[in-house]
Amino acid sequence: MIAANVPSLPDGDSPDLVLVPATPKERIESIKLNSVAWKGPLDIDSYIAREDHLYNQRLTRENLTCWILVDRSEPEGERTILSSCESYRKKALLAHGGTVENVKTHGIGSVYCRPEFRGKGYAKRMLEELSQKLETWQMEKESRGRSLFTILFSDIGKKFYAQFGWRPFLSSHMSLPPLAKEVLNGSLEGSKIRTLSAKDVQDNICDETTLAKLRERMHIVSQSPGAKVAIIPDFDHFIWHWAREEFFAEKLFPNRSPPVIKGAGDDQARVYCAWNRNFGEAPEDNVLYILRWVYDDPTSPEDEQTVIQAMAGILRRAQLEAHEWNMSKIEFWNPSPLLEKAVALLDPKAQVVHREESSISSLRWTGAEQGLGKDVQWLLNEKFTWC
Repeated sequence: MIAANVPSLPDGDSPDLVLVPATPKERIESIKLNSVAWKGPLDIDSYIAREDHLYNQRLTRENLTCWILVDRSEPEGERTILSSCESYRKKALLAHGGTVENVKTHGIGSVYCRPEFRGKGYAKRMLEELSQKLETWQMEKESRGRSLFTILFSDIGKKFYAQFGWRPFLSSHMSLPPLAKEVLNGSLEGSKIRTLSAKDVQDNICDETTLAKLRERMHIVSQSPGAKVAIIPDFDHFIWHWAREEFFAEKLFPNRSPPVIKGAGDDQARVYCAWNRNFGEAPEDNVLYILRWVYDDPTSPEDEQTVIQAMAGILRRAQLEAHEWNMSKIEFWNPSPLLEKAVALLDPKAQVVHREESSISSLRWTGAEQGLGKDVQWLLNEKFTWC
């Protein structure tokens, strides 16, 4: 419920405040409140429908918790939502001391405090409480009994969340403009590049062989000092992203077929990528994001050139896809040196951008308390992990 008398609300350090999972009704109320910030081109009813649609995806169906900061003295059903956020339990890998463990973690999103309540310390109190709760939340069946780390993506810079332990990690990207078929001038004709359906992504990016190679790489890096973690790029992540884009496409383009091209690949070079279309409030906010790249590490200069050329061809196809869906650009996070070389073939002036304000990859590590050292490396810090 909305408080009528803001000055009578408790301060953020009040012992009467408590962070609790929202009831279904309170979850909808929190969505209505944060809609002013995140509904984009949707009306309020469509925005609630989208959030319910995403809530029921396999990635989040049993793993999403809506948290609300409330006054414990108020009865359930009449509580004023002072601040809110969501957590998403995820599968992850931990590499350390020559071993690779399956672990669980939480991603955090939708952190929101309504404007008229800001300045009272509610977001600070919520994050202090949340950082402690998520260490054991939904971890009863895990071998360690607690989470070793949690992640979030800050849109308010690097300092605010760092004070609660979420340290900023590498947050860079490169981008390319959309290109029409006429501009490409037949450069894709006769190409080995093929488009990927959702099933193709499942078979070439999320298949057991590819995930086994990931575990092998994690095992190799586990031999070196320090802990390394990675969110597992399972198919559920991609389904979630596509559910989001398909919902928008249906609402914004009711007379157009839904987007079925989910990526592109080169079977001969064994290079693949998956993408999704993000529809924002303004045309410049429409972005085709590369969610994940998959390829084998080259073992010779010839292999390296093959991978680079395949990447360049895939990016050309992505540029065409971006044009056909009225995207302002294509963007990919934390590019590898090979990807930078591929981009240079297409646009020698393209630069790596290091973000300072938006989508700052942030990780809170508590592994030191379990003998895993005070520092951690975040592997696979790619767009698929954002949700």
